[in-house]
Amino acid sequence: MSGGPPRRAVVTEVPRSGAFRGNERPSGPVKPSPPRGVPPGPSLRRWSIAISHARDGISHAWQTQPNLRIHSAVAAMVVGLGTFLGLGTAEWIAILLCITLVITLELVNTAVEACVDLVTRETHPLARTAKDVAAGAVLVGVVGSVLIGAVIFVPRLYQLIV
Repeated sequence: MSGGPPRRAVVTEVPRSGAFRGNERPSGPVKPSPPRGVPPGPSLRRWSIAISHARDGISHAWQTQPNLRIHSAVAAMVVGLGTFLGLGTAEWIAILLCITLVITLELVNTAVEACVDLVTRETHPLARTAKDVAAGAVLVGVVGSVLIGAVIFVPRLYQLIV
């Protein structure tokens, strides 16, 4: 990996779906704007600013997305149950990976929805597809996590009951 700055994609075509309002469509390629307040080159300050922006994003999602709060509450209950049942290291790794996957997918879903809303508020088949696919990714992650949780917890709960 080179030590230079990260490569950024440059849009070579202007979207036709209403990303630019009115007559302000640029004539050439759209170049990305520089990151908010981030000095060039690697530094502790750059890292600190990036972490602050990430925290802002998580905070926004927490405040606006009920499903993120629901997933987090379920995750806390799963951690409590796992502690009560005395899960082993491999089981904890699986549980923590599932929790991380679902929370991450929910954050990505929120970002996709925000980007689609930024581009167009109109009903458009591609906008709907983007939102539906992002929501579908969350659903796949949740179903997979539930199945993994069942494999881990059901035998232990069965032994506890019987």
